[in-house]
Formats: sequence, C-alpha cells, structure tokens
Amino acid sequence: MTKRYTRGELRRAQLLDAAVAVIAEHGLEGVTHRAIAAAAGVPLATTSYFFSSLDELVGAAVTRVADGILESADVLAEGAPVEHTIDLLVEVVTAPTVLVQFEAYLGRSRRPELVEPVRRIVEAYESAATTVLRSLGAPEPARAARHLIALLDGFALQRIAHPRPDDRDVLRDAVRLFARSYLPAQ
Repeated sequence: MTKRYTRGELRRAQLLDAAVAVIAEHGLEGVTHRAIAAAAGVPLATTSYFFSSLDELVGAAVTRVADGILESADVLAEGAPVEHTIDLLVEVVTAPTVLVQFEAYLGRSRRPELVEPVRRIVEAYESAATTVLRSLGAPEPARAARHLIALLDGFALQRIAHPRPDDRDVLRDAVRLFARSYLPAQ
C-alpha cells in the first residue's frame, strides 16, 4: 500500500511540475489535459485520474509555486545578512516560476481557485519582508515592506516584458539602493 501511495504521490508531483511548466510557457490559457499529459510524459487519462478538473489542476499548480515562494520567504525571515538576503531576492524574482506567479495574479479575478494561493503569496512576501526589515532596523518595516514588494514585482513584470542580460545586476543594485534609503546607516 505504501509503495502505491508513494508512486501516486510521485505521479501527482510530476503532473504539477508539468502544469507549472505549461503555465510558465503558455499561460493559463495554454493549460489543457493534453498539454499537461504531454509535458509530463504520461497518458492523457492520468490528469483526470489525479485532478477532477483543469481548475483543480491549475489551483494545485499555483499552490505548488506558492509553497516554493513561502519556503523562500521563510528563509528571508530568518534574518540572513543583507547581501545574502539581496541574493535570495534576486533568485526569487528571476526564477522561471515568476511567470506562473504573475499569471496567477492576473487570473485571480476570474478564477476562484487562484484566490487562496495568490493571497498566500502576497501575505508571505509581506510578512517576510516586514520581518527582515524590522530585524535590519527599518523605522516603519510594514510600510517599507510594501514598497520593497512593489519594487520587486515591478522589476519582475518589466523583466517578463523585456528581459535583458544585466537584469540580475540591475535588480541587485536597485535593492541595495532601497536598503540604503530605508535602513539606518550601518
């Protein structure tokens, strides 16, 4: 019984990874049972076996991305040194899953299955950013956190629209400037 459960969980994870890849490459409109099955390399009926609808599959895929973002947010909230925090922020903002994140943001108003994962993403970012900025001595950490998130989301959206070779360096510089303007002199 355990073997079957493990195999089933692995297959479900394989489908979710495929769904994340399809959303990142083709957007929410590109999600079909056929596209997910092809990306996962499984028979078409497999998607229906694990997910009762495409909405359930999309919701689970976005939740998977949200969980990854929450893990990154937890690492940020642990109070790492500023340069390490900046490096982690750059990794999160330039990761391929940011496309799925923005697809979810935009689809949230039309797809009820995205409301909860999007709320979790936004709250996790705000909480982690507030914790980090408080630990670094920002005078108004919650307000500064919203500003930082706006900077990161804006940069991510610009990068989606027009990626450039120096994006990571430019983002690193922008976050350093943000830190200098919001944090006490160190």
